[in-house]
Amino acid sequence: YSQCVKCGGILSAPSGNISSPNFPGLYPYNVDCSWLIVVTEGSSVLLTFYHFELEYHTSCAYDYIKIYNGISEDEGNLLGTFCGETSPPQFTSSWNVMSIIFHSDRHVAHRGFSVGYRKGNMVHSPMGLSVIASPGYPEDYSNNADCSWSIHVSNVSVVTLVFWDFQLENNEGCNFDFVAVFDGPTVSHRHLGKYCGVDKPPNIVTTSNQLLVVFKSDFNIGGRGFKPNISISISTSTPYDKLRTPGGTRTPLWEPRA
Repeated sequence: YSQCVKCGGILSAPSGNISSPNFPGLYPYNVDCSWLIVVTEGSSVLLTFYHFELEYHTSCAYDYIKIYNGISEDEGNLLGTFCGETSPPQFTSSWNVMSIIFHSDRHVAHRGFSVGYRKGNMVHSPMGLSVIASPGYPEDYSNNADCSWSIHVSNVSVVTLVFWDFQLENNEGCNFDFVAVFDGPTVSHRHLGKYCGVDKPPNIVTTSNQLLVVFKSDFNIGGRGFKPNISISISTSTPYDKLRTPGGTRTPLWEPRA
């Protein structure tokens, strides 16, 4: 017995819908679908799930959806793998490309999923910062690089740094190639972390309205580098907190671009 299921493709309209084959009927067995969403350069992709019902497995090994912040060939772009009946959250890409992969195995089918996407506007830094990314990203960064980015937002705000992609030379102590983050405008301020290797750093939140990011590479062995997103939120230590839910209010992500 064989079957040929047509699914997947490239979507370039400013908005659209994607659903599993046969939706709202049961999806077929042994299906692999790949959708690539490409909107206008300088825009983001906003993804919203309307229905989600896949076979459940603790590690989503049977039927699953994978969502990528960019092309799916790069596992560094993976935002998450989902199955079961808990709908994935809304996603916003950090550039104009997003990918969705759907896989089903040879047992147990469900109704599948329906998801809508639309083009969003990139919200840029209020201080005109052009880009935070390793030199040449997503190509390998250069040797002997020495870069720093200073971020300064309004007095009642704090900064959150979220790394979408991270691939540096790895060594114990991170003394060869590294990213260092400081809770203020200079390296004399409190050290928030020093990172290398391929594990994404945890989300980093400042205690003040300033942040310094430093990147250094040595004379050999490199990697793809790094690209973070930055969000600005109201500081919970200000009177503004009384007007909002506990933990402050997140403003939309803005994505520095070249």
